[in-house]
Amino acid sequence: MIKVTTKSAPSQVTLTISVDEQFIAPYKQAVLKRLKKDVKISGFRPGMAPDNLAEKELGEARVQADVLDEVIMHAYSRAVRDEKIETVASPKITLKKFVPYTDLEFEAEAPIMPNITFDLKKLKVSPLIAKVDKKEVEETLQAMQKQAAKKSEKKGAIANGDEVTFDFTGVREGKPVEGASATNHVLLIGSKQFIPGFEDNLIGLKQGETKEFTVTFPKDYHAKDLAGKDVVFTVTIHKIEQMDLPKMDDAWAKTMGPVKTLAELKQDIEQTLLTQKQAETTKAYENQVLEAAVTQAKFEAPASLVEEQANHLRSETEENLKNSGLDLEKYLEIQKRSREDFEKELTGESEKRVKLGLLLRQLIANEKIVVSDKEIDSEIQIMKEQYSDPQMLEHIQHDHFREDVRNHLLTTKAVNVLVEAAAKK
Repeated sequence: MIKVTTKSAPSQVTLTISVDEQFIAPYKQAVLKRLKKDVKISGFRPGMAPDNLAEKELGEARVQADVLDEVIMHAYSRAVRDEKIETVASPKITLKKFVPYTDLEFEAEAPIMPNITFDLKKLKVSPLIAKVDKKEVEETLQAMQKQAAKKSEKKGAIANGDEVTFDFTGVREGKPVEGASATNHVLLIGSKQFIPGFEDNLIGLKQGETKEFTVTFPKDYHAKDLAGKDVVFTVTIHKIEQMDLPKMDDAWAKTMGPVKTLAELKQDIEQTLLTQKQAETTKAYENQVLEAAVTQAKFEAPASLVEEQANHLRSETEENLKNSGLDLEKYLEIQKRSREDFEKELTGESEKRVKLGLLLRQLIANEKIVVSDKEIDSEIQIMKEQYSDPQMLEHIQHDHFREDVRNHLLTTKAVNVLVEAAAKK
């Protein structure tokens, strides 16, 4: 027998569930049958010992723990099904009472699907248009010309357009600046890879010369502790190479691709840039639509899901920083941000992600979006052709991976529904 009392909030439900000996008994038998298969008891074949002897051999604590897990899982599943509750994450279980195998009471708190009001017809986002201007084509053409340039060692002074190999160190207030030093660094003068003023100080130097100079970092520099600050650099020139650029004409264009003229090469570059921009624009528009959809849908995100997402993002951030040789506290110190501000931003981003996930889930149900086995098979086949690693190929065969593919395709279709609705005039 099972008894359930329910207490609901806008985004959470609390179930108090009680079960008796009659409910528990079959799960205890199932647990013992599973556990005693590997128990060796003198006088009995494996798996054939009486339950009381097997339980003694296994240990009462182990058996009770496994039975509890089994009973709680099935009792909770039945309660949710009988009460017609749509949960959106695993519950938090609190054990209230357990008299071994005769009486069990526990509390289950779980986030539920909030009431989401959303009207596709009201979702309007202006389309983004991908464009390529002539300046971009010329810049790409010049970059290709520089890549095709022939290098020759230069004995004279550094000039704009030369490629220079040098050592450098940066010091502020007598202390080395982290990341502002290198040996045998290669730089094309005029490429503007360094902060403004740095490359200008190299012009005129010759091989073997050393120079010390001060550069002021931009006020909007990404590292807050360097923004607007003076850094003293010391450089030593090792090698200077002159870049002999090929002439931009039809003959050179033929060496750059399947074209016959410079005009055709420019057209090819323009089309390539346009394709890239269209992909970027499509993604940017999709993000705008999703943000607009979340803003339009008025509902409260379950606090437990937001907290769970925030914990995930925090761990992900800390792991990325660790790979860069930093911890979170050092990173926040460099960025001159407080832990409070970081957590506030983290919570905001987590809430947005949770809301988007729930909105897409509701949309899939409302629009009756489905994914066929044929679509899943096709997607998996594409993946098989992309990978050669045996472990990855084995992973692709598992049922749980197939379910992941189904969810991915469902989400993709739901996003497409939003995008199509937003683009309609």
